[in-house]
Amino acid sequence: MKRILLVFVALLATMPVFSQKRNTIFNKEHMNVSVHSRYQHMLDWHGIYNDMLNSSGSVLTGVQVGFDTHPSDSSWWSDAYNYPSLSLGFSYDNAGSMRTKPGTSIGDFYNLYLAAEFDFFRAGIFSVGPVLELGMSYTTDKYSPRRNRVNQFIGSKIVANLAAGVEAAARVSPHWELALTGYFVHHSTGMTQVPNLGTNQLAAGAKVKYYMAPQETDRKISLEKPAFPKGLRWNIYTAFGGHSCDWELIAKGPEAYPVKFRLRAILGVEASWRYHRMLSTGLGIEGNYADNAYREIDLLLRGQEDPEGYSPFHTSVHLIQNLHYADFSVNFALGVYTFKKTGLVEDMSKCFQRVGMRYHLPPFKTGQAFLGFGMRTHYFDRSYCLEYSAGITF
Repeated sequence: MKRILLVFVALLATMPVFSQKRNTIFNKEHMNVSVHSRYQHMLDWHGIYNDMLNSSGSVLTGVQVGFDTHPSDSSWWSDAYNYPSLSLGFSYDNAGSMRTKPGTSIGDFYNLYLAAEFDFFRAGIFSVGPVLELGMSYTTDKYSPRRNRVNQFIGSKIVANLAAGVEAAARVSPHWELALTGYFVHHSTGMTQVPNLGTNQLAAGAKVKYYMAPQETDRKISLEKPAFPKGLRWNIYTAFGGHSCDWELIAKGPEAYPVKFRLRAILGVEASWRYHRMLSTGLGIEGNYADNAYREIDLLLRGQEDPEGYSPFHTSVHLIQNLHYADFSVNFALGVYTFKKTGLVEDMSKCFQRVGMRYHLPPFKTGQAFLGFGMRTHYFDRSYCLEYSAGITF
């Protein structure tokens, strides 16, 4: 799993570069360097203060190398998103300095990530817009059934790192920019290892950015709109992932750690209506296979089997919203399971949520292939599995 996360971060770091014109982004006219610091407050979503912490705050510091898109050499897509800036970043969060209850500990986080910054509003030297960070983190401490049993919040030394926030910036000179930032930060394994309740933080801080070349203040120009496949589009895809069940860990006890990594496989079809270059909306159905130990868990925790029986197969329907950027799309799905038999101890909620991204390869005779990555969640905050997908659009 650690190698898979490393490969995924590497792909995230390189894919956006391929959507820009060759040999135009790795020069000083497009590059910037920034340093930032922020205070991070741990949120008590899963009783972390009752179980583990006696203090709530840590300090994060980091550095980023950024690559700007320009009106002079970027596509209509960059213009539509007001010329976003992409960055590779590294940061250090001294979460291990927080005071913990006797007999438990939490580690520091070393974060490697890809960031994207967008200006949704710009007036003169001022700008405001969202910031996204996605990558992985190495933590110096984690759950251990013998040494650190109380820390059920971090189940692996390699975890996913996701941050979303808002940045308010001021271009104080052609080379320098100052910004105030606010973030929501999440760390977890995506249920690839348990126990792993994950950690959630609210953060506020500041950033100083230096542009290698002077930047123009007014970056908005009119570009010719590209053609897009307007109308009905069909997506057929398959996805694979893994899930480590915490109910299985509870049933068998800490001696079962690490719990068996169980396969999740999906075959899906989506009908999506592309009504705008940047937007499409659709409906989808999925058939799912979920390797499980539902009967064994019920016998251990409830002392009886579910009279309705068990099935490794389940089906679902979902509504999907896509946000397009050239050959990339980000998708958000909200779905309902129409059939599932998971036993008395539920492993799944009635509804699911999914957020993901797809990279669409050059089209061939029968359609356009795509590769994707997503995370399925239940109860809007509980990861179920990470899904790696491949499909075709026609």
